[in-house]
Amino acid sequence: MATFPDLLHSIQAGQRTLTRAEARTALREMLTGETSDAEIAELLTVLARRGETVEELTGFAETMRELAIPVPLTDQERSLLIDTCGTGGDDRGTFNISTGAALVAAAAGAKVAKHGNRAVTSKCGSADVLEALGIAVALPPELAVESLRAAGFMFLYAPALHPTMKRVLPVRRALGFRTIFNLAGPLTNPAGAPAQIMGVFAPDRVSLVAETMLHLGVRHAFVVHGSDGLDELTITGASHVAEVRGDEASWRASYVHPEDAGLSRASLSELAGGATAAENAATLERIFAGEKGPKRDIVLLNAAAALVAGRIATDLREGAERAAEAIDSGAARKTVTKLRMFAEKV
Repeated sequence: MATFPDLLHSIQAGQRTLTRAEARTALREMLTGETSDAEIAELLTVLARRGETVEELTGFAETMRELAIPVPLTDQERSLLIDTCGTGGDDRGTFNISTGAALVAAAAGAKVAKHGNRAVTSKCGSADVLEALGIAVALPPELAVESLRAAGFMFLYAPALHPTMKRVLPVRRALGFRTIFNLAGPLTNPAGAPAQIMGVFAPDRVSLVAETMLHLGVRHAFVVHGSDGLDELTITGASHVAEVRGDEASWRASYVHPEDAGLSRASLSELAGGATAAENAATLERIFAGEKGPKRDIVLLNAAAALVAGRIATDLREGAERAAEAIDSGAARKTVTKLRMFAEKV
């Protein structure tokens, strides 16, 4: 078996890429072996400059999944899960769209296992805004499962459930650019959610992630990138989308427009987030209280895709209608209230 230095040397020369098995070996050595920070930095740099392959991304994601803390669910519960975790890093300064969509989807009947973290490059990550809403983000796996059963939503805090990733965190911070982990992280839901809507930070990563999802056994997913640069389905124009169907072992590229869900277009400035987690939490609370406008609409669009992937809705229009009903009926606010109760149990 090739050693980490052997694998690093082989790709430094630019002669080849890593196989799936080699990528698995390389990451396991990085996380649990004797590799130096300099070696880790060099491998991540080579992959980022050249561009990661499906085999490499699959190998990294598989190993991260294997090393994650398990979440105690029944097979039936696991089969119903949907995640809305994306790559982040789109630098567009919007509010927490995917987190809002996850809560609305849960209120509309989906079983959401939201994988996420605190802010890295943005002002407010999913964990930050949930905490500002009064929702505990670092629940032990057993309590997270209780919240899923009670409210249809659980938050899976990445640092707590991927403890081995601490080894590479200083290197990633020192490098200061996106690495393969920005793509692999959202593909490693610790609860094994088979359905997902995943935003990516660049259009050329849509097909890469879609193909990787097929290798990872995803059942139904949407990989999305807005024409305005958002790592979400956007309402400012078209979104580049790959719909992944694991049961058909295929994915299909298309464009989604807000009109497909019966929604109106808006400008990017109308989707701007606040300067703090508290401001973004207040935005979500206003949406859940029934405030109309572009921010509500983009949450509806992304919740709609989650509901389609999670088999709650047949298409985006029905999904948006179900999401709107979840807000207008008060179900979204009730979901937040139920989740707040778990903060008292920590």
